[in-house]
Amino acid sequence: MPPSRRGSFAPNAPSSPLAQPEPPPRACDIAEECFKKELALHEGMAGATNAGTIVIIHDQCYGHRYARPKTTKSTLATIMERPERMLASVRGIATAYVRLGERHMEGSNPLRPNQSVPERIPFKIRKTSRMVGLDSQVVTNVHGTKWMEELNSLCENAGQKLASTGKELARDPPAVPGQPPKEAFHPMDLYLSSESLNALQGALGGVLDAVDAVFQGSSLGNGVSRAFVCIRPPGHHCSAEWPSGFCWLNNVHIGIEHAMMNYRLTHAAIIDFDLHHGDGSQDITWDRNKKVQGMHKNTPHWKKTSIGYFSLHDINSFPCEDGDDAKVQAASLCIDNAHGQSIWNIHLQPWSSTEEFWQIYEDKYLVLLDKARQYLTHHTKRLRKSSALPKPKAAIFLSAGFDASEHETGGMQRHAVNVPTEFYARFTKDVVRLAEEIDTGVDGRIISVLEGGYSDRALSSGVLSHLSGLTDGQVFTDVAPVSSLARNMADRMNGAGVSEDVLMSYGEPGLTPLTYDPTWWAEARLSELENLVTPPPNVLPKKVRTGPQAHFSSPTQSFTAKVVDPSKLQRSLSGRYKAVPLPPPEVDWATAAHALSKLLIPSDRQTRSHKFEELAEPKVKKEKPAPALNSVHVDPSGRQLRGRKPVTSYADNGSDDESIRAASRASRRQTIADFPIVEPEPKRAVSRRMSIASSVGSTTESRSVSRASSVVPNKSSVQVKKVRAPSTAAATCIPKTRPAVPRVPSSYLNKAVASSEKDIENEMDQLTSRVQRVKLNMPSKEAHDAKEKAKEAEKKVKTTRKPAVPRIAKPGVKKAPGRPAKVTKPASPSKQVEVSATVVAAPEEPKTEVAAEAPIEQPQPTVPEAIPAVIEQPNGAVDGPREKPVVSPRQSFGIVETPTELMNMNITPEQMPLLPFVDIQQEAHPMPPAPPRPDTPPPPPPSNIAQFVNYNTQTFGTAQPLSEFHGHGGLHWVPPNTAASPPPPTYAPAPVHAAAPPMATQPPRPTSSTGTRGTLPVFTASGPIPFAPRPNGTVSGSQAPKPKGEDENKDIWEVPETPAR
Repeated sequence: MPPSRRGSFAPNAPSSPLAQPEPPPRACDIAEECFKKELALHEGMAGATNAGTIVIIHDQCYGHRYARPKTTKSTLATIMERPERMLASVRGIATAYVRLGERHMEGSNPLRPNQSVPERIPFKIRKTSRMVGLDSQVVTNVHGTKWMEELNSLCENAGQKLASTGKELARDPPAVPGQPPKEAFHPMDLYLSSESLNALQGALGGVLDAVDAVFQGSSLGNGVSRAFVCIRPPGHHCSAEWPSGFCWLNNVHIGIEHAMMNYRLTHAAIIDFDLHHGDGSQDITWDRNKKVQGMHKNTPHWKKTSIGYFSLHDINSFPCEDGDDAKVQAASLCIDNAHGQSIWNIHLQPWSSTEEFWQIYEDKYLVLLDKARQYLTHHTKRLRKSSALPKPKAAIFLSAGFDASEHETGGMQRHAVNVPTEFYARFTKDVVRLAEEIDTGVDGRIISVLEGGYSDRALSSGVLSHLSGLTDGQVFTDVAPVSSLARNMADRMNGAGVSEDVLMSYGEPGLTPLTYDPTWWAEARLSELENLVTPPPNVLPKKVRTGPQAHFSSPTQSFTAKVVDPSKLQRSLSGRYKAVPLPPPEVDWATAAHALSKLLIPSDRQTRSHKFEELAEPKVKKEKPAPALNSVHVDPSGRQLRGRKPVTSYADNGSDDESIRAASRASRRQTIADFPIVEPEPKRAVSRRMSIASSVGSTTESRSVSRASSVVPNKSSVQVKKVRAPSTAAATCIPKTRPAVPRVPSSYLNKAVASSEKDIENEMDQLTSRVQRVKLNMPSKEAHDAKEKAKEAEKKVKTTRKPAVPRIAKPGVKKAPGRPAKVTKPASPSKQVEVSATVVAAPEEPKTEVAAEAPIEQPQPTVPEAIPAVIEQPNGAVDGPREKPVVSPRQSFGIVETPTELMNMNITPEQMPLLPFVDIQQEAHPMPPAPPRPDTPPPPPPSNIAQFVNYNTQTFGTAQPLSEFHGHGGLHWVPPNTAASPPPPTYAPAPVHAAAPPMATQPPRPTSSTGTRGTLPVFTASGPIPFAPRPNGTVSGSQAPKPKGEDENKDIWEVPETPAR
């Protein structure tokens, strides 16, 4: 049996599931694990000998943030005091802990997995949760009871005011009527939110915790003596009863009050190195010292604490930026132990190089510390002189502002005055040495409270530098630094097989103090940390092609991708061969600092400012109210189609608009295929083709202008004129004056059109009011069937016998056998035809269709006397004129009123318009019939239509079917009619739809009006061709002369005899 291809690589080895190797630990995971252990021990290390400094952080300070609704982006960008200040300060604290404790791969205490907590730490980190109420005595002693009650009320109602009016700083009116209103707070420097009260109380709790830790640690002799409090908002601009400059409470003075009440503080020095002058702290200091000067001598000594204020600031910045005299004088005040006051102010100066700055520092800035030393020494000696006085117990409070840093924003340093980052380390180090002096009575007690600093880099680098100087002399390393020469000798000795322990002989044994390195806050190092906190966008570098240039035999990308990866091969063999575990990664300083800061920043609450989207007004789409359209139906359920603009109706102003709109709404959602076939209405047909007169008139007018549309045009629409230029010859053929054509009254058309539009016109017609309308009238089923039957009947007649066509032969020209002769257009308009008014004409090409309810009797034509010439008959007999009134062809008669229903009406010949094929002059070219307009399709023909036949002097016979012409010779003229000539054949009317003969271009023959009824020939449809010789040379019996009396009883036309050539 062949082995399976799915078998193991080692056939003899037992099969086992493939074990997934654990991923190697990351550097950030190692750092997080180590710092978790250290922070857990910090809480229980009170009084530890290896930590002389403590850093206190309060998480409630993140809650104070700008929360006014409807704030623009530009306004939000001007808010400098924000929760992110705490985040940047925490990163500075974490970096200082890693650098000072050497918790990185380049230090003496690198971070490794499963590492025990080291015995010595650079400083303690404590996250406090202590809250101090605003009604506490330690707070009211500084700011008073009334102001604290009002501030507490403002904080409690801030959330409600922000939601209702957006003005949380609105103060209550005065309780006593008649008093002036309270001064309003600055709306841009100050703000409150729903969590501001917790932030203020937490900030005070952090300061009091620091005071307790320092005074309790200093009493032990080897405990904590220095503290840094990372809180917000700041407080050095706040006076006793007036907040200002982002400050609501003076944190430092409340801390001093707490030390006075609980630890019998005798005197304290406030050293402020913020960019701005601490006008609030100076005012409280002045008031406090003045109050002490006026106390009774029996007042307890702990109430007679003296406070000195020493500040280094920019005189051109806030609060002196506006040039207020009082503010500028206060920021420039210098008084040394006079009237119980010790206040000294030094202004910052610009510099261009580091050497220049340090020279200014030595000459001018250190004077501030000298004045503080003099103040502390003076009060210490005063208390030591008398045994009745308490033992001197002093402390130094630092208002640590970092907005004078070189990394601060340009908005804060618009006056181009700053200090390098190393200033904070060196200045703090000098303050520590001042606190260590015996004559000052401080005993190393320093409480530093965060004040200003509004740039992230300025805060992180400033706090790092400040803590590096604050822990000076308290951090030690186990091994002294080794020189580069000793390191090189050790490497060579290791290569020679000598033990590494020999390296210890090149260093000094024991503990060595650790000092700061200015390269810690170099710009490149700060960027390295910031990239970890906020990674830049990952931009892939452009791939640079290496090696020789590619050619036709170079491997393609698909081939390169198919190459076996060694790591994949190793993974496939991991069941048999275990991978060698990789050593844990080294943790660099930036990774360690970032991991520690993540542990110090709370993850269960907000820590950032409101975003613009959170404060912006919610965007509600305001829909414009739809215009009230009478033509739009609003559904009660609320669902409706889009609104349509009202259009002008095709009906006149007097029509019923509501019925038209109802019809359009009913057919709004229909297409043209959904409409039923509309049967033609009788009234519509009568109005369009009322009589032969209107048909003839419209046909005549179509020679020069287009036929009028059957749709009533809209008066408000654009007139579209369809010009069809006639030829010059055709224009001359139209008589200048012709009888008036009967027209339909406008009132009748309006009513008919309005009534029809109410039923069949839809809204699509209204939408196309400004477009040329095309109206389709679909015939009814009955009309369509009748038309089809008529066509079938016509086909049957054509197959049996073709209709007779009037023909005429040209003089002197012989036609080929079987070709019908073209009919020449008659030249005399004097022959008029009298027909019934009930005939409805619809000419198709040159023929005319009529409809009649009863058989029509054609009356005798009336010939007017005004004849230009009389043609004599061959027999010389000339008939006289008829006994009828003389009528001029140019005379106009009354217009026949159009009937409203089908009925028989007698119309006199004088009321008939000229026929289209009767003209006085000769046409140079035949006028082609006007094509029917597409917007007016012809109506369906009635089931029973009679053919209208016009008889004139040119009609001499009827055309026979082509079958009768076969075998016969050419056509010949017979002798002219005489008195003894046979009677003319009887003419039968042509069948329905008989094609009218085409008009010939030959000149018309002169006609004679003297023919009498007895001399006219009678033609029949089945009769022979008139005047043509028979094969046998005889004349048909039907053409034999008949008595005159028989001719009178027949319905014939009066045709004159053929004139002699």
